[in-house]
Parts: sequence; structure tokens; C-alpha cells
Amino acid sequence: MWGVRRYTCALIGGACMLAASSAQAGKTKVCVVVNLQKPAELPAPPPLPGERAPRGDGESPPGEAAEAASRPAAEQPGQQHSAMDLSLIPLGQTPVEHLKRLIEHFVTHEEGFIAVRAGCKQRVHVDLYPLREGWTVFIRYSGHGREERVEQLLPDELSQFAERAVVALLHNRPISTTIKRDTVLRADTRVPRRWVGGTHHVGINLGTQLRVGQIPAVQDDGAVKSEVRPFSMLSFKLGYRGKFENWGIASTVGVGIGTGKTALTSNARGGHVDLGGNASIALHFLRYFNPRGVTSFYLGTGGTFELLWFWAIKEESKRTSDADGRNSLLGGGVDLDLVFGWEFMRATSVHWLIQGELHFPAYVLENENADGAIHSWFPGASLWLGVLF
Repeated sequence: MWGVRRYTCALIGGACMLAASSAQAGKTKVCVVVNLQKPAELPAPPPLPGERAPRGDGESPPGEAAEAASRPAAEQPGQQHSAMDLSLIPLGQTPVEHLKRLIEHFVTHEEGFIAVRAGCKQRVHVDLYPLREGWTVFIRYSGHGREERVEQLLPDELSQFAERAVVALLHNRPISTTIKRDTVLRADTRVPRRWVGGTHHVGINLGTQLRVGQIPAVQDDGAVKSEVRPFSMLSFKLGYRGKFENWGIASTVGVGIGTGKTALTSNARGGHVDLGGNASIALHFLRYFNPRGVTSFYLGTGGTFELLWFWAIKEESKRTSDADGRNSLLGGGVDLDLVFGWEFMRATSVHWLIQGELHFPAYVLENENADGAIHSWFPGASLWLGVLF
């Protein structure tokens, strides 16, 4: 009976070992290597006035050795890290050894990976470059060649860094995307930032605008019927343009004046509608194709908020005079714009542009009064000649 039990236990133990080895065989074996780069020797500073230069035999002048011994540890050459808080490093261990063990721990806890000391298929390689406080860290994974960097890592952040770096490297993600509430590094809030300088201009644009819509029009028999009609305007814009390397932003205000009106005598029954003009505020974002060139094409997009006004001819019996022959209809909303243009003479303080725009209203014009009515989508196109100061 005892022999049967021993045989059964041996089978169960062998099966467990086989299952464990099979599970490990399916995991990627990863070795971890951590290198601490030796800081370069800094040249000795020149002696101050009244001080003696160091002796050529490498010995210090009398009294200097005592002064050096009295310096704080953080000021001793080659001892930049002795003043850092190393209380979280296990006793008898170095930051390098502790970081290596932490990375091995988090590699083993990632599904599909296991940290080993030999026989590995892939490698996590860490380079530590000493700073006066902490290290600059470069860490890369051989599996897909991804490398991440942290500008300053302090001794009390080794565990947080190891957890984030392992997830980032093994899953081919930027380390900035692996942050959690309890793994924030000081370097995450100390990233030095510099702003791209730009040029700023005042612009004046003159041009024409074409709009198309289904607007009431007088027919040959004197009746009024809605039909697709084109309208043109003379337009003027004043605004600001900022250019930042490849990108630009343009903000303008403008007015337009309709170029045509139907005579009152042509519509005795009233109801005919003409475009009177518009007022607009626009904001566009631009992308330059040759930002450093003397000339450059650009594309952009943005929006325009505009107010349109129309003139509806009154019925002849309602007119008190020619000045009282029309009644106004208002409409407006936001247009989505596609911008394309060309800037030239850009090496001079005053340069020029030719710009086209396509306008796609996000609304439908809808208004009426006793003398007329409009109900239409009203897209359009513009062409501008401008100057930038």
C-alpha cells in the first residue's frame, strides 16, 4: 500500500514539474543587464587670485588636504551620489543591483515573459549615466529595438521606473503612456520646454466671392420663382497671420458688397431677392509645404462665422419712394472652409499671397417677411490677393 502511494505521489509530482516546464517553455526568456557608466574626470578649476596652484607631483599644498577632508561628502570628487537618499536601497546592495532585480521582477510578472540569468532569447539593456543627483537612464529591449529615456531618475524612484519601463518595452509603447497614479516620476513634471518661435503679420486681403443658392427671382412673365442663382461680391479682409515653422494660423474680419441688383421696375409684383452683402469673422489653420522657402504653397482648414443680408423688392403698391423699394432679409451661421494658397516674396519684410477658399455652410438660410422669403443652402468660393506686413 505504501509503495502505491509513493508511486502515485511521484507521478503527480512529475506531472506538475512537466506542466511547469511546459508553461515556462512557452514564455520569452529575457536577460537584464544594467551598466553604470563611469563619470568622466573633470579638469581642476584654475586657482583663484592669491591661491597656490596644485603641485606637479599630485600632492596638495599644506593645509589643503585638511580642507578637502572637511568638505561635505556631496562635494568630494567622484562622490556625487553619496548625499542622495539611499534609504530605500536594501542594505549591502547598490542601486545598480537593486534596479536589475526590480526589472527582473516586473519582467517575470508580465504575461508571456520570464526573467532568466542565462539562456535568454531577448535582452533588456540599461545604461545609467550619473548626474550630481540621480542618473539619466537609457533602457532598450532587443525584441523590437525600442529604447526609452528618462532625463533624471532618483534612488527612491527605481521601483516605479522599473514597472513602467518593463511595460513600455515589452509591449512596444512609449514610457509616457504607462504612467499610473502611483508611478509618477519627478522627471514627468520637470521636462524642459522650449517654444517654437514664429513670425507675426498684419494682413490686408482684397478679393471676390461667388455664392450659389436657390433664391426667388422674377420671371419673364413678372411672376417670382425660386431658382438656382449665382451671386458675386467684392470683399475686403483685415487680420492677423502667425507662422510657426510648418504651421500657421490666420484670423480675419471682413465685409462683402453684392455687385448686382435687379431694377424695381422689373418686378412690379415684388418678391425678387438679391444678395446685398455679408460680414464675417474667420479662423483658419494652415500647413506650409516649404516653410523656409522664398515661396511656399499651403493648405488649411477652419471656419467662418458670417452674417448675410438680402434685399427683397416690395410690391409696387407698397413703395413710397425708390429708397423705400426694398426690404431686408437676414441670415447667417458657420461655414466650414477649405483653404489653399501661395505666398511669395517671403524674404522681404512685406510679402504677398494669393489665396482661394471653398465655403461649405453648416446651416440652411431660412427667413421671410411680407415682401419675400429665402430657404436655401448657400455654398461659395473666394479668391483673394493679399499683402502681409
